[in-house]
Amino acid sequence: MKTTVSVRKRKKNLISVVEFIANKAVDSTLSNQFMKSVKESADELSGFLGCTRMQSVLFSVICNLNFSNKSVGLEQIATWLGCNPIEVANYMNEIENLRKTKILRKEAEDKKIDNINSISAISFSVNPDVFNALRKGEPLSQPKSGIKDSYELIKAISGLIEQRTEDVITFNEMWQEIVRIESKYSKMEFLKELKRLVSDKKERILFINLCDEYFAGNLNCDLIPKIRLITPDEREQLEIRFKISAGNSQLISKGLIEIREGFFRSEKEIRLTSKAVEMLTKDNKKMIIGKKEAKSPDFILAKEIKEKTMFFTPAEQKKIDFLAQLLMPGPYRGLTKRLDKSGMKTGVAVLFYGPPGTGKTESVLQLARQAGRDIFQVTISETKSKWFGESEKKIKEVFDRYRKLSEESEIIPILFFNEADGIFSTRKQIGDSNVDQTENAIQNIILQEMEDLKGILIATTNMTQNFDKAFDRRFLYKIQFEKPSAEARSHIWKDKIPSLTDVTALRLAETHDLSGGQIDNVARKYLMSRILQGRIPTHQQVESWCREENARQETKKIGYKL
Repeated sequence: MKTTVSVRKRKKNLISVVEFIANKAVDSTLSNQFMKSVKESADELSGFLGCTRMQSVLFSVICNLNFSNKSVGLEQIATWLGCNPIEVANYMNEIENLRKTKILRKEAEDKKIDNINSISAISFSVNPDVFNALRKGEPLSQPKSGIKDSYELIKAISGLIEQRTEDVITFNEMWQEIVRIESKYSKMEFLKELKRLVSDKKERILFINLCDEYFAGNLNCDLIPKIRLITPDEREQLEIRFKISAGNSQLISKGLIEIREGFFRSEKEIRLTSKAVEMLTKDNKKMIIGKKEAKSPDFILAKEIKEKTMFFTPAEQKKIDFLAQLLMPGPYRGLTKRLDKSGMKTGVAVLFYGPPGTGKTESVLQLARQAGRDIFQVTISETKSKWFGESEKKIKEVFDRYRKLSEESEIIPILFFNEADGIFSTRKQIGDSNVDQTENAIQNIILQEMEDLKGILIATTNMTQNFDKAFDRRFLYKIQFEKPSAEARSHIWKDKIPSLTDVTALRLAETHDLSGGQIDNVARKYLMSRILQGRIPTHQQVESWCREENARQETKKIGYKL
């Protein structure tokens, strides 16, 4: 009885073939005799690369030279072959075809120049993906069969821009391929609408690249670097820049992008408008801004907030439960509709106040998680600028951005000002100080925005005595967070360090008047010590950490009242 043994065919490493051809090519001048001597190897390599026999020979020489040179010029190829550089120029079409098929990359001394007349300025390198395929004996990856929607179209065109940036292709090649894609997919609804609104092809591609940034969660982009991606010509760059800055661009006039001042006065930032986002997501409803904003440090997704057990006094719990019910999507929609119908303001502004470590910030997170509401968190320091008039623009931008997010989200997010006393403080008497004038201007903007609020704003503070009385009226709900009672502290100790006995947890709670945040600090030290030292910390160590927390608290006397 015969036994059939299946033998898996071993993948051949073609690097040795490349080496053989390159070594044979030394001083060969690419003569007929040389070509005959490498025919079998060259045909094997050309079959793998999908190129001609001569192209496989030239590739082998460039690949060999590429090991000791970042890029390979015509003179280096000629020296290897033992011929005059002008003779190598006869094979430029062969080398260009290798580049067009992305087997080679084209390098240039001046990367801003697309059509280079100087032959000495042209050099080539091997595409790393091709080299890896040769080394592994695996076939070259095939391009995708087609573009199905606006997302794939934007990714394809932005991919070409990226290849141009990395000097894989030239500007001319980038634009040739973009024109081909636009022609092939001209019936796609997104592209058809975009061409109707924006006839200028460079502005159109600038917009498409902004769409790609939107997918990555980058809402604001610097104008000048973006323009440089689409044209190497400085005159054209200036023309596009001035058109956009002056509002004469089709992108501006058709309401697809908006422009704002950057950090420095000479800088400009551009971003998509709500109209642009709507057009962008029309054929793919999954492309919603909430998913992309997650990459932004000031945007917190509800689904990514970890559940935590919170401990409140009965009075706090009652208010928190009411607020939790109000923020649930169903009740919230019903209430805002009724308020609007009655001619009342629909915005909900809430203030959490009390000592540090009492759970104010965590309560906001847990309320958002329960209601499925994402959080747009305002970093107070980022709303301040040393430039006169910039701080006002930044705080206005916060509310503009929140409105945009609210319009584009299925569930309205929460606008969250953490430690808000730094920006909601008492207004100054008008004097000569620019700082006082700026702070008053910022507060006036916030007061007006809170008056017109359509959405949910939550602020937290440790020091309400610094709050301006005008803000007090605009907060619909104010919830005071008190330091936990001994019983509540006991529960927190058990929650943070489950291995504690009930007796030990209660003794710690009664001995040390700590907040939940301070107990959390001790619990983290407990866990780190246990991991690093490989044993359970002693009761004396825990007591020592508690005293450290108490000592830190005594150095900070914080007043708070409403």
